Amino acid sequence: MCGDGAEGYADGGPYDRVIATCSVRAVPPAWIAQTRPGGVILVPWESPWLCYGLLRLTVDGYGGASGFFFPYSAFMLMRGQRTDLRIYRDVVRGSHVPLASVSLLSPWAAAGEDWAAQFAVGLQPPDVWRAWHDDPGVDGVARRLWAATTDAGSWAAVDWDGTVSDRFAVWEHGGRRLWREIEGAYAWWRGAGRPGPGRFGLTIAPDGTHVPWLDTPDRPVPAAAG
Repeated sequence: MCGDGAEGYADGGPYDRVIATCSVRAVPPAWIAQTRPGGVILVPWESPWLCYGLLRLTVDGYGGASGFFFPYSAFMLMRGQRTDLRIYRDVVRGSHVPLASVSLLSPWAAAGEDWAAQFAVGLQPPDVWRAWHDDPGVDGVARRLWAATTDAGSWAAVDWDGTVSDRFAVWEHGGRRLWREIEGAYAWWRGAGRPGPGRFGLTIAPDGTHVPWLDTPDRPVPAAAG
């Protein structure tokens, strides 16, 4: 049988368990609708910032679901939720005149080896992706971190000159100050005690709104801590 997995399989439902073997950035409504009240949906999670985490949702019987994340899972993203974007092909244009500033936040802090930090950052501005650029061919720049929105409307570049490790040149363009948002997201995560993925959860309302939270649903994660 062939079909769109995002539509589920209504003829066999309702189900006690729905287990996905692809990552999602948003849980398809059909999966919730086809699961019994009290049933469980287990699905790998991805934000544009980081593909990481496993989400276990319990369906509430009113069109919504809620549950915790767990670490150590990464799967290919669902085909219908993929964004095929490249910095120079789709986002940055020669006519752009970016705003310049300096940041004290290392790009490796938010996009390096700390998966807990990356996971938390990815939950806050949920539509921002990133790409590293080694030796970008710019005088005085050894490595650059790009960040951009999935609608390609705003971007930021954070430069390391190869020597100084306590300040970084920042360039931003578009309607949003993306690096400021990321700085805010990282600062919120640090202020919350550097929680790991297992302390975060997600509630999906009947209208499809996804609200991530820390520890309990009454502690929502800020959507953009800028």
